Amino acid sequence: MTRTKRLILTACGTAFHASLVGEFLFERLARIPTETEYASEFRYRNPIIEDGTVVISISQSGETADTLAAVEQAKERGATVLGIVNVVGSSIARATDAGIYLHVGPEIGVASTKAFTAQVAVLTMLAIELGRRRHIGSDEADRYIDELSRIPDKISRILEQSDHIKEIASANVDQNNWLFLGRGPNYPVGLEGA
Repeated sequence: MTRTKRLILTACGTAFHASLVGEFLFERLARIPTETEYASEFRYRNPIIEDGTVVISISQSGETADTLAAVEQAKERGATVLGIVNVVGSSIARATDAGIYLHVGPEIGVASTKAFTAQVAVLTMLAIELGRRRHIGSDEADRYIDELSRIPDKISRILEQSDHIKEIASANVDQNNWLFLGRGPNYPVGLEGA
């Protein structure tokens, strides 16, 4: 992926929102032009795949039909295709040129929180590594990795506030409308929250 000239991220639903975060990260950290496409639209828009284009397809299950179709379309057009999936041996994992397993276990609820968090973490690590290979120094890359390693402690501190968070939720649960706001990489996080 070091010689990558352009990235296209394809996904649906929650994975699409994680891809939007990835787009921001790849452009900021690796300085690679990146676009995110709904996998369901990718095959219908006659995508331009040039030498050096890498398509990253993301799916929790690895079986999302539209994302699998995008993988097949990208491969037919000569792209290198990387899959990021949770389910080992899934169709997307088998169809791609290379891949990364999330290993976060099955999602129990409708909100795909574990998969979303893992997808963003993997995209972040990929962006850091590509950035390190292309233009950012090892010290800067190490700082980013160090910040990633601090996330579990930060989550623990948030979870220590569970009672207070429940009070806020109880006071607002009956509201008719909610507005999720975010800028930069937090914009797609807001979309996922909504």
